[in-house]
Amino acid sequence: MTESRTSKRWFTAASCLGIVLVQLDVSIVNVGLHSLKDAYNSTVSDLEWVINAYALVFAALMLSSGSIVDRFGSKNTFICGVTIFIVASVCCALAPTIYWLDFNRGLQGVGAALLLPSSLTLLRQYFSNSHERASAIAMWAAAGSLALVAGPVAGGLLIKYFGWKSIFFINFPLGLLSIIVILRLAPASSPSRTEMNLLSQAFIILGLAMMTFTLTEAGEYGWTSPVILTTLTLAVIMMATFCRVDSLSANPVIAREVRQNPLIISAVLVGLLCNLVFYGAVFIFSIFFQNRLHLSALETGIAFMPMMALTALVNFCSRWFSSWCSVRTLSILGSLISMFGFVIIFFITPEWTAYQLFLPMILLGSGTSFAMPIMTNMVLSQATQRSAGSASAFFNCARQMGGVTGVAVFGLVLGAGGDDMTRGLQQVAFTAASITLVWVMISFKKLPSLKLHELYSHD
Repeated sequence: MTESRTSKRWFTAASCLGIVLVQLDVSIVNVGLHSLKDAYNSTVSDLEWVINAYALVFAALMLSSGSIVDRFGSKNTFICGVTIFIVASVCCALAPTIYWLDFNRGLQGVGAALLLPSSLTLLRQYFSNSHERASAIAMWAAAGSLALVAGPVAGGLLIKYFGWKSIFFINFPLGLLSIIVILRLAPASSPSRTEMNLLSQAFIILGLAMMTFTLTEAGEYGWTSPVILTTLTLAVIMMATFCRVDSLSANPVIAREVRQNPLIISAVLVGLLCNLVFYGAVFIFSIFFQNRLHLSALETGIAFMPMMALTALVNFCSRWFSSWCSVRTLSILGSLISMFGFVIIFFITPEWTAYQLFLPMILLGSGTSFAMPIMTNMVLSQATQRSAGSASAFFNCARQMGGVTGVAVFGLVLGAGGDDMTRGLQQVAFTAASITLVWVMISFKKLPSLKLHELYSHD
């Protein structure tokens, strides 16, 4: 009995390392941006690609991740995903140029897209007891939140004592440990004959890539540049083609009942806007702390701690909030809290310190956390057993693309301020507050005034 409990703990820990690797790489790299800037003599646009190359590939492949797990089995997919992730991480640390770093960050995104859904599926398959399964999945979610909180400080410590390469090397021992445990304890994979819609996937990857290039490089080339106009046109054509091809496919990437459900579409839009303002702000604050306030990587990581800790705390308490308030109320409340945080930044002066930015950072972080868990649950409440995987993949893809767009757009706005980063941060805050206003309007007009449990009952 003791050995069985020990095996379950090891298996749960190894599976949780999947989401830890993914979330850690989201937050840990941000504090290393200044070190990467010095190492590669890179621009803000270059740094945006370090973040976006990972998130873009992760988002695009997320749409087909469920089919990949079904086709090749959760165990095989997890091991393959972690292997790609840790090999790409080592290649990131050894990258001779910023362009090779971007390429390997994209490979990390491939690994992340494979290991994230497969890690959760492994837990569902391993634990037959519903209570044990619920506890394991709760630990999986908590591990992701903790990784997000620990990432900035862990990154700062690693850079201070071991250099910036260590933020990528650290993934190797963590990933290797998870592979060893899963190989030994996970049941054999049961692949299916699920067909993958490669044509639709190709169109959406190309469309998202072109759109990311347009947003990221518009500041460098200018919006009237033939290059930007061409990539923008191609992006629109590719994504329109994806919608057309996928809607006619016998095996669509996004299930028809998901595309036709207005509540799911509304939740997807809110999820995209939440991640847009959150991850865009995290990227800009990382640059502002290190380039304008001249904080070290460790000091930057510590400066992020209040924001990340409150974000994780609000996420943890979301189940109580959802029992007290309606879906619409929680989303509007989150949007208004985030907006208030950005409004405070309107009044920033060159004399402000990092401590004076703690309050607005906490507000915008906790505001997005009021809305995101309830949007996730609303998507699941509206999806059937058959379409749950497609709905979840669609929602997570939108979230990731929200982060990509936020980094690109906020980086463009910051650059418009020239050398005056204080003014640039004010412009970012104005842009973010305007986007948050759209979030308010969608929440008010499109979200139901029902509590979450009533939505399940209603469905």
